[in-house]
Amino acid sequence: MKNMVFEDYYDESFNARRSLEDPYSKVSISKEKYKKLTEIAEKYEMLLRKFDQVDAKKNELHKQLETLKEDGRQLKDLEEKTEKYLNSLIRVQADFENYKKANYRENERYRLRVKEEMLKKLIKHYEDLHRALKVLDSLKKGELVKKGFKMIVENFEKFLEDEGVKPMDSEGEKFDPYKHECLLVEENEDLPENTILEEIDQGYYLNNKVLKPAGVKISKKKSKL
Repeated sequence: MKNMVFEDYYDESFNARRSLEDPYSKVSISKEKYKKLTEIAEKYEMLLRKFDQVDAKKNELHKQLETLKEDGRQLKDLEEKTEKYLNSLIRVQADFENYKKANYRENERYRLRVKEEMLKKLIKHYEDLHRALKVLDSLKKGELVKKGFKMIVENFEKFLEDEGVKPMDSEGEKFDPYKHECLLVEENEDLPENTILEEIDQGYYLNNKVLKPAGVKISKKKSKL
């Protein structure tokens, strides 16, 4: 009988407390739902840790990106400096090439002047030998000497020819002050005035350039006065 009274009292007291509590403040769930919520919470914690790792990696990559940008700026500056030095080197190389060409041309002009002066002197010796040969030819004796001397003159002529020297043939040409020197004037009505009648002093070319002007006699019309 006492137990029944106690149980009735407990039920009434429990029901009274339940009636005083807020029905929305407590939620009852099943074990399966609780398990799922636990799994979701654990997964959330795992994702949160991964997020932190990814965020840290992102910050690291951001720092690396900033470093690369700085390296890129330095690389661009280096490329600009390199291009500047390269252009400077090209200009210096071009100046050096121009200097070499100018120096070569100047050396070539000097070499030609020296060669011309030397050949002029050799021509004088050749002409002396040629005059001496004419004298020897006028003699009746000394055929062996004449032959040997003639060979020397011919070798001299061959040497001058190999060097680009060739004699002028001015007779019959019109007088040209750039390659002729007037030594005598002779009146002549049959030829135009200033026609070369005779080449008194032999002239020579050096590769089609006047090496030694020819001394000539030219024609002149009679004065009408």
